[in-house]
Amino acid sequence: MALSFWDRMRLSMARGLLKATALPIVPPWVRASWLDPIWRNLVREGYKSNAAVFACINTFAFFFPEPPLRIYGADGNPVSNHPGRKLVMRPNPKMGEPTFWSKLITYTAIGGNAYGHLVRSAAGRVVEIWPYHAGNITPIPGGETWISHYVYDPTGSGATTGKDVREIPIEDIVHFQWPAADPEQPWQGMPPLRAVAREVDADNEATRYLFALLKNDAMPRTAMIIPENVTLDDGQYGRLKAQYREQHGGDNRGGLMILEGGADIKRIGLDLKELAFEALHAVPEKRIAGAFRTPLSVAGLGDDPTFSNSDEAYRRYTQGTLAPLWVLFAGEMQAMIAREFGEGEARFDTTNVKAMGEDTTARWTRTLAGMTAGALTVNEFRAANGYASATGGDVFIRDPNKETVPAKIEARPQKALPAPDTKAAAARSAAIKAAQRLQRLRASVANEMETDVNDFFAELADRMVERLSKRAAAGETKVQSAEDLIDPEDENKLEELLKYWYVDLLQQSWQTWNTALGVRVSFDRTDLAVTAALADSGTRIKDIMATTLGDVRELLQYASEQGWSVDKIARGDADHPGLRDIVEQTYKNRGRTIARTELGTAQQIAAVGRYGAAGVTKVLVLDDGFEDSDPVCKELGAGGQGTVKSLEWATKNPLQHPNCVRAFAPWFD
Repeated sequence: MALSFWDRMRLSMARGLLKATALPIVPPWVRASWLDPIWRNLVREGYKSNAAVFACINTFAFFFPEPPLRIYGADGNPVSNHPGRKLVMRPNPKMGEPTFWSKLITYTAIGGNAYGHLVRSAAGRVVEIWPYHAGNITPIPGGETWISHYVYDPTGSGATTGKDVREIPIEDIVHFQWPAADPEQPWQGMPPLRAVAREVDADNEATRYLFALLKNDAMPRTAMIIPENVTLDDGQYGRLKAQYREQHGGDNRGGLMILEGGADIKRIGLDLKELAFEALHAVPEKRIAGAFRTPLSVAGLGDDPTFSNSDEAYRRYTQGTLAPLWVLFAGEMQAMIAREFGEGEARFDTTNVKAMGEDTTARWTRTLAGMTAGALTVNEFRAANGYASATGGDVFIRDPNKETVPAKIEARPQKALPAPDTKAAAARSAAIKAAQRLQRLRASVANEMETDVNDFFAELADRMVERLSKRAAAGETKVQSAEDLIDPEDENKLEELLKYWYVDLLQQSWQTWNTALGVRVSFDRTDLAVTAALADSGTRIKDIMATTLGDVRELLQYASEQGWSVDKIARGDADHPGLRDIVEQTYKNRGRTIARTELGTAQQIAAVGRYGAAGVTKVLVLDDGFEDSDPVCKELGAGGQGTVKSLEWATKNPLQHPNCVRAFAPWFD
């Protein structure tokens, strides 16, 4: 019996369910295994062939990397120099943090599992982490921990045996899973595509059918009825069919047809309206988006909604889908970081994720009600809505339309508005607080940076001695110049180190500048204030390395006069230090000075850039702070009250000397 169109469609869908499955390769040590979607089929039939699947997964790739993963200490504050944070910021030489997270979430959404492969140094320390998908890494179940080990297949086919497959210890893999448990395989996550395989195949088949329909003649199959008294031979039949295709197929679809000799046309299929192709696409798309917990409007599927509805959908998507994923991914990183690097809590910093915060209008309404009821001061209301404190704003007010104020607030002493002659004092006080805040941030980051600077020069000494040793082993008897011992890569390493801390300080200072200026500007590494601070660093880095070169040149000159061998240059003697001692003594206890000076200069340059962009022409200079401070610094400090200078002056005088604590705050006349 011939099958109807719908029977054939259902049969095609049923066959499609088998496309993403294959018999597993079961190694002898695996006790049990089940049919599981093959990675390549999930990619080919789902991610690369279905627009709805691609849209949902691509939405994750765009939005998931928005917040950075930070490591927090016991005090709840982020630890900038934590080795786990450094690893995440630069996971490997080929990618930064956003790219790393984008790849991992894409792999997880497609295959239900993604893997971070830890690369270790010769000393066993984790130095890199690389993202891999379910086609590269396969967990091998076994033992009380569910997974005995992992295997890596470079071909991406998901094989667990073969000459190219190698085992990876469980401690060298960070396993990320989609939050859908597979009861039959509890050691790994279940891909969303597995649950909607039927819908994906139905959507794909509908698309293929529509394409074939339009490719042929833009209408369902038709039949030409020949009168009963007319008999066509094979030649006439072929010619009639070819003529029909030529005149009414391809670009001639929809043209006028004239039939002769009593011939008739009968439609035996459904037209596009009867097939309801729009609905045929809409149903699978909704189910596919539901499996990925992605609203249609956020993924760009369906009709464009109004902005307010779209904004609410994005908020729901962020809070209901992305936020739980951030928690799960941070938890896996937390386990690895605690094992490899010690103390520290890993979590994504969603402070600047707009959808995670309160709606601006709702916050304004809530805080305005609190202020008019006498529960918030004017400045508390302004701060909650992103505005700088106002002179005389530390007071409670009451809405004149309200008859009463809560008794608890009424009993609280009210502050009077400051007299006109105290406005300048209030403005100075606000500027001093901003400058002090910048000083504290700088000191905190400098304390963390100091260790890295000291470590850099200790490692530099090791590298220089190693280069000397290689020369001695090669039979060379002397060193031509200091440049033979200091490689350009050394300068690059120092530049990378300093710029890491510059960016960290500027990012932490950003909100202080926002508050002082009364603006809300998101931190951006491409901001002119940031790029100016980073660009200026090149000259100072060269100065630091020039000092090192100078010290080494003096040593080589002395060594030449004394006739020292290469080995003697490294060791020195009782009367003169060798290379290692020269470097260590030159920079011993200088890590703090370099940290404070470099960070101070970078912070000041960025501050001037931000103030100038906001139209500020004057700054309050807060300086001094030490008994032996420079006389100029003492004068500018003015007993802790600071001195007002032009922005042009500030541009030319970021610091007075090394270790200078000078800070600038915007000054408004």
